[in-house]
Amino acid sequence: MRLKYNFSVFYVVLVFLLNGFLTVSCDREKVESSVPEYSKPEYSVPDYSGTAALVLDSEAGEDIILFSYLNPVFQDAVVDFFGKLTGSLEVASVVLSNAVVYNVNPALAFALCYEESGYNPRAVNRNRNDTVDRGLFQLNNTSFPKLAVDDFFNPGISARYGLSHLRWCLNTMGTEVAALAMYNAGHNRVFCAGTPKSTLDYISRILKRQRNIEERFEAEYSRIAQTESLVAERKEIPLFRLSLLAPLGR
Repeated sequence: MRLKYNFSVFYVVLVFLLNGFLTVSCDREKVESSVPEYSKPEYSVPDYSGTAALVLDSEAGEDIILFSYLNPVFQDAVVDFFGKLTGSLEVASVVLSNAVVYNVNPALAFALCYEESGYNPRAVNRNRNDTVDRGLFQLNNTSFPKLAVDDFFNPGISARYGLSHLRWCLNTMGTEVAALAMYNAGHNRVFCAGTPKSTLDYISRILKRQRNIEERFEAEYSRIAQTESLVAERKEIPLFRLSLLAPLGR
């Protein structure tokens, strides 16, 4: 049975977590100089290519979306699922592939992408400080000064830099809540001035959508698994052993 989230309590938890993680000394130049324009991953991604049988270990916390996408038999079905979710196979593909490269929870990546742009690669937002956010992940022109205007609207480039930057925020802050606060409010604001309520609302919406995406994919997984297993039988490919009959632990 899934826990029901009380969002008034959720806000209190958010504030507590953010205060604990974000109460640090303010040094503007040091913070700005530490922001990477493009972070290289410091970890390896599992290689499932050529594997005939895979078992999802939900009790060990293995991510169902990542597991399915890295499974060569299921990959096309996963891309199709997110293609329908986003309205674009290209957006689905670039977000999934970069989520793998930067070890970002795929549901979180898609939830962030929706919050930032509604999955619209041409989205533009002009800020009060005269900076401009563009593209799928609303990259800011001052944070990524070496990108040409057309680069911001390229789905692959936006996903690459957006999820690279989210990974850096996750590594820096240590939790999804604090990392999303940094992604939204900016490095100086988070480190020096605290987190505004608008950012708490932003985080709440993303985490709610993340859970919704995970639930929808779990419901779809059994159908995908049965379909692809039948295809495997016809092609005389060894059947996959599927162990997702129990809900993922949360």
